[in-house]
Amino acid sequence: MKRITLATLVSAAAVAIALPIAAQAAPHGGHHGGDHMKAMDTNGDGDVSKEEKAAFRTAMFNEADTNKDGSLSQAEMTAHHAAKEAARKAERQAKMFSALDADGDGSVSAEEFANPPMRGRMAKFDTDGDGTLSDAEREAAKAARHERRGKWHERRGDKPAPPPEAE
Repeated sequence: MKRITLATLVSAAAVAIALPIAAQAAPHGGHHGGDHMKAMDTNGDGDVSKEEKAAFRTAMFNEADTNKDGSLSQAEMTAHHAAKEAARKAERQAKMFSALDADGDGSVSAEEFANPPMRGRMAKFDTDGDGTLSDAEREAAKAARHERRGKWHERRGDKPAPPPEAE
């Protein structure tokens, strides 16, 4: 019984430590984006000191420790992660809705839904500005994606990603 309890505690601790680290190490800042690092950089100097990181982690711990007993249970950690993910999802949905609501009237008409504006990456790769992506524009986007992935792998010390194959 003691072995199972110990194994469970060790596993929970490993997950608790690994998730934030993995999120920070993931490309593009993981699911937190740059906001996670910005939140830690409390003095805004662009660097995160050991003290800033410790303060941030303490605040995160205190937020997750809902019963304020000084330790995190698996249930508290699961609830904390679920709440954070729900907040991120709600934010993404609000942004998507806002993007579709072209006239800003607080509702999305059938016309707005059927004809969303081209934004972000799609607009970036629509080099001729005609509102559609041609085969050549899609290939250029694919090549750019492969180049970005290759640079990321090189920074990590991995082998560079293979170049896109000609079709």
